Amino acid sequence: MSTDWYAAPESYEIPASWGLEDEDREILRDSAWSLILKGENDPAEFVALFEDELAEAGVAEERALAFFASAIELRRRQQDELGGPPESRLSRAFAELAEIGVLGREDFTCCGTCGSAEIWDERDDSRVWRGYLYYHTQDAERIPEDRSTYVGYGAFLDAHLPEDEWNALNEEQQDERYERIVTGLMVDEVFPVLERHGIEVSWNRDLGTRILLSNVDLFVAV
Repeated sequence: MSTDWYAAPESYEIPASWGLEDEDREILRDSAWSLILKGENDPAEFVALFEDELAEAGVAEERALAFFASAIELRRRQQDELGGPPESRLSRAFAELAEIGVLGREDFTCCGTCGSAEIWDERDDSRVWRGYLYYHTQDAERIPEDRSTYVGYGAFLDAHLPEDEWNALNEEQQDERYERIVTGLMVDEVFPVLERHGIEVSWNRDLGTRILLSNVDLFVAV
């Protein structure tokens, strides 16, 4: 299913009348399709993003808008024929992890810095959230290419020990405790769930290294 979902229809091509070199046409074709796979459905966004390429080729804005609108409509017909976006392995795994208090977010924020800061605000009062996993927008772009992504991860310390107990530790002790909490959570609880859903996990147990997940998909409808 994933191969069919990501593949562009044979009829999807940048118009030859735009006069682009073959290499430039291919780059524009693939870049635009990548946006469509992520669910972008506003032709104006494509025109704005590829403004320089279109201007260099002398393509009028109206023509570009019409083409990208037709490409989006082509994608909609294709996804209807495929039965709509299925639920991915990773989405199912994240749903199961939520039941044990591990928060999972897909295509979350623009980068790792923002993700690590904003993930704390994603918690609700439905349960005690003990840890988290997420991949950000830049990570999401690689999934259709090689069906893998790196994920950020960590623990919500207030679920594991009282604040006064944490503050009583020196910096070295805090680092050791946090590493032990995160490693135990990932290896003993998170990884078995991911692997049970057919996801391959690669990690060297270094908290400075993100976890690599393979055999994952991102299915988004336009």
